[in-house]
Amino acid sequence: MDPSNLSALPEDAIDEEPQSLPSAFSPESIPPRPASQTSLQKYSPLEWSSFFDKEEDVAIPGSNDVFHIYSAGSEGPVVFCLHGGGYSGLSFALAASKIKEKARVVAMDLRGHGKSSTSNDLDLSIETLSNDVLAVLKAMYGDSPPSIILVGHSMGGSVAVHVGVKKVANLQGLIVVDVVEVLWLYMWV
Repeated sequence: MDPSNLSALPEDAIDEEPQSLPSAFSPESIPPRPASQTSLQKYSPLEWSSFFDKEEDVAIPGSNDVFHIYSAGSEGPVVFCLHGGGYSGLSFALAASKIKEKARVVAMDLRGHGKSSTSNDLDLSIETLSNDVLAVLKAMYGDSPPSIILVGHSMGGSVAVHVGVKKVANLQGLIVVDVVEVLWLYMWV
């Protein structure tokens, strides 16, 4: 390598005027932002009707309890969805839009969640929540329910297991996602 071919660096050049480099903070150096949605648009809720066919309330006979459900599909078994704590039946919206092509989907707002209203929205005991699901199934289908597949996430998974243990008529499947209590429950039973 021939050193005469190398150009001098600014700090080595004594006679040259120092070059001013553009600042990383100057307006010219900031790339333009891509067009995007506002925060209100980006985080606004989607309409239930984009995923489900129907929403309705199921009143439980002999009580003031009313449970809100979303449903979709017209044939096949009923995939009955139970959400996690702090969520609603809408948690299953994306799944419902696909499941409804092969089966019926019902996503319930559990007690104290979503649009459901009960005489005691603070009683979230596993016994109360599982009895609520049984009452909704009975109110919807009577004594001759179609094939039921219970799906539960987190708290809803725990509820689904407890409902399954109570011998739901025509229960064909049980799917639980991200449930810790279930392992503990069956280790001690």
